[in-house]
Amino acid sequence: MKKSKTIWYEHMNPEKWLDAYPECSMYERLRKAHLQYPDLVALEFEGKKYTYRQLIANIENVARALVATGIGKGDMVSIITPNTPQAVFMFYAINRIGAVANMIHPLLSAKEIQQFVEQTDSKAILTLDMIYPKLAKITWGTTTEPKMILSRIADALPFYAKPVYQAKNKLKLQFNEKHDVVYWNDFLATGKNTELSVDDGCDEDTAVILYSGGTTGTPKGVMLSNLNCNALAVHTYEIGGIDEVVGKKSLALMPIFHGFGLVVCVHAMLCLGFHVYLLPKYDFNVCSKLIIKKRINCVYGVPGLFAAFIRHPLIDNADLSFLDLLVCAGDKLPEKLQHRINKVLEKGGSDAKIREAYGQTECVAGCSINPAFDIRIGSAGIAYSDVELKIVKMGTQEELPAGEDGELCISGPLVMKGYYKNEEATAKALLRHSDGKIWLHTGDMLSKDKDGYIYFRQRNSRLIICGGYNIYATQVEDAICTCLAVSQACVVGKKDRMYGQKIVAFVVLNNKDADKNAVKAKIMESCRENLSEYSLPHEIIFRDELPVTNLGKTDYRFLEKEINEKKE
Repeated sequence: MKKSKTIWYEHMNPEKWLDAYPECSMYERLRKAHLQYPDLVALEFEGKKYTYRQLIANIENVARALVATGIGKGDMVSIITPNTPQAVFMFYAINRIGAVANMIHPLLSAKEIQQFVEQTDSKAILTLDMIYPKLAKITWGTTTEPKMILSRIADALPFYAKPVYQAKNKLKLQFNEKHDVVYWNDFLATGKNTELSVDDGCDEDTAVILYSGGTTGTPKGVMLSNLNCNALAVHTYEIGGIDEVVGKKSLALMPIFHGFGLVVCVHAMLCLGFHVYLLPKYDFNVCSKLIIKKRINCVYGVPGLFAAFIRHPLIDNADLSFLDLLVCAGDKLPEKLQHRINKVLEKGGSDAKIREAYGQTECVAGCSINPAFDIRIGSAGIAYSDVELKIVKMGTQEELPAGEDGELCISGPLVMKGYYKNEEATAKALLRHSDGKIWLHTGDMLSKDKDGYIYFRQRNSRLIICGGYNIYATQVEDAICTCLAVSQACVVGKKDRMYGQKIVAFVVLNNKDADKNAVKAKIMESCRENLSEYSLPHEIIFRDELPVTNLGKTDYRFLEKEINEKKE
């Protein structure tokens, strides 16, 4: 597929411009990088380094084991882990044999995990031993029992760190006798004598399923092709503004069960020859220290990460001249914070400016960014090459003039194939317009100026973004209302300097004289049974009644305003 020479081309070295998107699998695109610089470091995890040669060798070993297990082209394999080398090896091995990776958040409830595994009829599951106790409670409702592959953090550590880790993290597992469980090293051993066929992955094949609430708040599996993901890897280079990238250092903090973490922070960086630091925990303070200590060149993150970075004790006298690229996405970057970050960068000797971007899982992870040659504070930038953005009147295909707020629609090589086994939702999200092109209707409210810069106004219905995670208020409300003592609930986001927003629940009880502390405990118990850990309320406020609009609906905007204007 050929690329068009847009405004980005004018600001790049023509010799570095890529004329076409890779017509191959994600694995094959990575393998080409390995052939170019096999002895450079590809991944580093807790001090253990893997060269590109070692990365490919590990992927091939996992692919052999998958084939020996009976997994082949088109089969589904679920990955339920944080960022670990084993997860990266497994992802590319799945792609290598033409199977599909089903990426599931490890903090989801057992009920949610079971739903996503069974819906895809996954033939195998990769998870961590420390996550297994949650999965041990599941009785699979599928005809085929998925093979459960347990990896250990210790397996990926340097030899000197393993004894310390194992001493601090002793784990005795109780296995579900109905589960087919195998440990990582034993799994690899099964493929030693297995032959692999030549990779025949097609750019249009589905490579991965990632989960998104889309425009409704109900989690749906987003099907992304090899082309979708490889195209974003191409764009990541073009929009970066860094001419020489091979050997540069980047940080993979964002989780690989999100498009941002998997495709931008891992796949794109590895395809470009970066040295990727893989972090298993979402800890902003640890990341801030690592950025300075390891002199990381490229950092992709959410506003909370950058807010923590400029507050870190080491930042005052730090040399930041090594920072080449900082990109903020996942939530709106406050203008005051953007100015503060740029001042810190300038003081530290960096020529970089933080650049706000925008995207959705339905377009892999990103579709617009502020270009280095013209950064505009308060804007999410301009469209990537070959990506078209337009603002339409909500619920229509009527394009609005510059400056008016409306629904953002996206067209181009980044737009998903559709929602897995959900034709109705796909038909609502992907529409063919009068120009003959397929457009993704995001449900998000934005505006666009005469120069093509977009300005974020509001996420789709009732979305709360906490630390980069999408949390839908209605799901939290439903979980709270399963508590028998609760009559009504309304959940809103409260602004927070570190995480962007925190979850606040306003609750009306059936008996206003009930023991509030006891009820809070019951509510949290109900939430833990039905929600992922990152969706749990941070604060519960009891009210005698909830405010309503003129139409009689709960006025969540009133409560949102009330909690955010309340003085601490």
